Amino acid sequence: MYSWNIRGLNSPLKQHEVVSLMRRNKIDILGLMETKSTASKVTFMHKFRLKNWKFVSNVAVASNARIVIYWNPSTVNVDMLHISAQGIHVLICSLETQISFAATFVYGYNTISARRDLWEDLKQWNHVSPWMILGDFNSILSQEDKYNGNSISNYEVSDFRNCCAELHLADLNFTGCHFTWSNGTMWSKIDRVMVNSL
Repeated sequence: MYSWNIRGLNSPLKQHEVVSLMRRNKIDILGLMETKSTASKVTFMHKFRLKNWKFVSNVAVASNARIVIYWNPSTVNVDMLHISAQGIHVLICSLETQISFAATFVYGYNTISARRDLWEDLKQWNHVSPWMILGDFNSILSQEDKYNGNSISNYEVSDFRNCCAELHLADLNFTGCHFTWSNGTMWSKIDRVMVNSL
């Protein structure tokens, strides 16, 4: 299962890169954020590059497909639960192990006020079963999630922190670089995989 802020999926080279990654790593589910694709472009990608896979996007509720989820129907079953401009909620079941869990792929807006809808959306979907939330939150949780630049204020992180506390969410263990985004002089952790405590 992968999540990738691809920053545009319209070029044939980027589409080829996605398909190669999926084959090379034997991915069952792939969430792509910031695809910048229209409904017809998403359909084209599916028809000509991933025709044996299924997909869902949030193009119907956003200006374009901010999030697209592809999955391999021979290995997993994915039931769509809810779609918003900043998240897609699904129920995933492994066809091999029959293990199931809820997952939410997110791509948060760039402003604090616009992201408040995301936090409220997550609170409404507070699952009483295992739940994974992954993607580009466009928000940090603490000063440790930022290197260089101005110090963060409580205003910048309080909404995300409160949401995580209410839903009992914590980062899934990971390896590699802590920071996931940089402009060349500042680094931050805005992409993450979180799970509830169940």
